[in-house]
Amino acid sequence: MTSPESPPITARAPRWRWLWPRIAVAIVASFAILILALGAFPVGLMRGLVENRLSSALKTQVQVGSITRDSVFSYTPLVSVRDVRIAQPAWAGTGDFVQVAAASVRVPAFDLLFGAFRPDRVTLDGARIALVRDASGRANWKPGGPQPGNPDSTGPSLSDVTITNTQITLRDAKRGLVVAGPLTVDAAHGLRLSATGTFLDTPATLDLTGGRITGIDPAAPYPFAAKLVSRALRMTAKGVMSGVLDTRHFKADITAQAPTLKNIDRIIEAGLFGTQAIDVAGTIRHDGRDWYIDRIGGSIGRSRFTGRATIHKIDERTQIDARVHATQLDFDDLADAKGQAVSAQRRTTIGPRVIPPTRINLSKLWKTDGTLRVTVDHLVSKGGTVFRSLSATLSLDHKLLTTSKIVATLANGRMTGTARVDHRSGLPKLSLDVRLMGLTLEALIGKPDMVGGQVRGHIVLRGQGETVRDALSHASGKAAIVATQGHVKRIVADVLGQNLSGAVVHAIGDPSEQVPLRCLVANFSASNGILVPHPLGIDTGSSVGRGAGRIVLDGERIDLTLAGTSKSRALLRIADPIRIGGTLSAPTVSVAGAGTTDKPTPGALLKVFGRSLRQALGLSKAPPDIPIPPPATFACASAVAAALR
Repeated sequence: MTSPESPPITARAPRWRWLWPRIAVAIVASFAILILALGAFPVGLMRGLVENRLSSALKTQVQVGSITRDSVFSYTPLVSVRDVRIAQPAWAGTGDFVQVAAASVRVPAFDLLFGAFRPDRVTLDGARIALVRDASGRANWKPGGPQPGNPDSTGPSLSDVTITNTQITLRDAKRGLVVAGPLTVDAAHGLRLSATGTFLDTPATLDLTGGRITGIDPAAPYPFAAKLVSRALRMTAKGVMSGVLDTRHFKADITAQAPTLKNIDRIIEAGLFGTQAIDVAGTIRHDGRDWYIDRIGGSIGRSRFTGRATIHKIDERTQIDARVHATQLDFDDLADAKGQAVSAQRRTTIGPRVIPPTRINLSKLWKTDGTLRVTVDHLVSKGGTVFRSLSATLSLDHKLLTTSKIVATLANGRMTGTARVDHRSGLPKLSLDVRLMGLTLEALIGKPDMVGGQVRGHIVLRGQGETVRDALSHASGKAAIVATQGHVKRIVADVLGQNLSGAVVHAIGDPSEQVPLRCLVANFSASNGILVPHPLGIDTGSSVGRGAGRIVLDGERIDLTLAGTSKSRALLRIADPIRIGGTLSAPTVSVAGAGTTDKPTPGALLKVFGRSLRQALGLSKAPPDIPIPPPATFACASAVAAALR
């Protein structure tokens, strides 16, 4: 018996075969609904949201009268707002930051869909805009403080802009600029702002002009010009932006004239200093966060210079690479009238000084790195200077300033070396390593008939302080100067050897006679700003001398004594040593107790003769012990080598 056949089993279609098509249809339908809704979105419903968002972002009260659109359905709607009021933040005072009677903006809807607000048409009518910045740099147009821009951000998309019946006021306490005037943008005249007011409390005018912004390619080059005129500064800029109102990418020719560089710095805010009157012209470029000074030249006082530079912004730091070439430079031009008055008052109070009071505090440059190469063809000074030219390379890296490849030519000879300021912690630390070569005693002393010879030197000093003067007043190290292969007047050599009888004979017989100068070695060791000779010696053809004492750099005071002996038998010795006093800027020499004048009086000479004669005859007590006994010989070769190491 056979069983009846079972009916065939039909396989059920997998569930995903009918689920995915439905999901796809739903997504397409949702996207289509979103697209349709985007084209017909009722913008009026956004008024409350716009007020809240703007109030939060600007940290002040924002009111919007109404928001409407020009058509029921459009993917590029023209959105209009009326009766907009943005109050000033509390710190900026009373009144409104912005008042707008009417404004309209055309915004591509798909840009909003992807998170971008890039209007291409803007119309503004009846606006009052009050820009305020305080002395610390806080600005009402940057409620969150200065923000670094995105170097890769896309440029403007504006192709049509119209602004009518609009007034702009600016109160910038940091720049010292207060101006107000009408702003218009139309098809006939382009952009125009004519403002009047004050700059650094002097009457000023500010004029800005630009090309028209009507039916144009927003990425096409956009011409502009700016001019600020006042007694405190006259500055112009004329150039081309990479696109409409693209202030982040432009190139311009600039000119500036001011009583001091500090007035220009009020506008560009680069941390510059006060100077004498300045007149400069150049070409600059701005590319994202970077600046390029393709060329700049002009004058500061009677100094003349040219240069170029690049300034890169890398994260939070500024990187500078610059070159400056001065055909003529007067360091006095690098101080304004106030700075020169302070220096004059300081000289009156403490007297003239050799060591400069130049500040070496780098605290304001903690975000700045870079390299500056300086060349000066001709150095000048109203008071005269032994320096003729100068070149050096300055490198700054995280508050470590190194000045290398220093070459300064003097009236004869030159100075080379390096200087370093380390302000990475504590007080600034100054380090100097300088060599002198090619100088002559004739030029240094100014009396070639009295003494001459080749001069070399080596200075290695380290100290801490806010200025060069402060740092060297506490410096340690060495300072050495040597002279060799020279000559000295025989009478001077006799006085150095304390040979009174020889000095009298040669003064009567041949006062112009000279003897060789084998060496003069002044090798000072420094500790806490006090220089002590190690050694101080001189060897001539007829005498040998040795010195003791000290030089105190805090006040630049000199207190040295030279004691000598004649290489020949002296019938009568001078009782008193040679004493050197005064300061580095005004040294005094008391030759054998005869006073500090170049030509001792007959009375002083008679006193010297009398004291020496009484001592020789045993009629008076011996003078106080000389700090160091006069040597019979002096080892020139080894002393010179040790000093120049």
